[in-house]
Amino acid sequence: MKNYLKQFGYTLVMLITGLCPMGIGVVFVGIIGEKYSSFIMGLSMFVGALLCIFVMKKQFDISVKDVFKTPKTDELLLVISMSVIYTVITALTEYRSVLSEPSDERYSLTDWIGSAFLAPVSEEIIFRFSMLTLLLIADGRSKKIISFVLVSVIWAFIHFGGTLPRFIDIFVVGIILGIVFCKSGNIIYCMIFHSIANIAIYIISCNSTFLADKIWLLYISIPLFLACMGVLVYILDKRKIVKD
Repeated sequence: MKNYLKQFGYTLVMLITGLCPMGIGVVFVGIIGEKYSSFIMGLSMFVGALLCIFVMKKQFDISVKDVFKTPKTDELLLVISMSVIYTVITALTEYRSVLSEPSDERYSLTDWIGSAFLAPVSEEIIFRFSMLTLLLIADGRSKKIISFVLVSVIWAFIHFGGTLPRFIDIFVVGIILGIVFCKSGNIIYCMIFHSIANIAIYIISCNSTFLADKIWLLYISIPLFLACMGVLVYILDKRKIVKD
């Protein structure tokens, strides 16, 4: 347990390292204005992610190249499907109250870059590659479960929008991404899941009435998501056994 607490201390250091540049981003947003806030904050977090990569390599001898692997077609399709389906579930639960309200929300190119690329890549490097990796170094099944929960709680807290459903949503996604990363050893899958989910939320928010009368999709989406998740885990476990 003492070693695990030490590893947890390292994860907090990585969290601070990854998020520190966002303080500079806040200053820039204050100077330039809110128009480019998504891009600026995403870029500042990307700088933090690069710092995490540097520290992980120099201090712990863990390179990001170790978890950047060429995606396998069937695994990639399952991850993409899971992301789209989960976004539908989120829209029909967390955002259900606003689906019936017409929206003329429009996002700039910088918003799309910040949300679809910079944020997913940066957050997965900071939270999954850096923090979760350091905790998973500790042995023991129980500690692995604790690691998933701890990183997901911290991730959800940082994204906390003031509502319990939002917190639960981000927490659950954190657990899912943690399992995918742990089973596959490929951070690209987490980045793709995260990126597609962000893009889908943007699309839904621009067309909020699209799912308004389709609540029946929820009863299809939940078992379909669980099925995709189960198949993905089965494939990853089977390939890991064959590789070993």
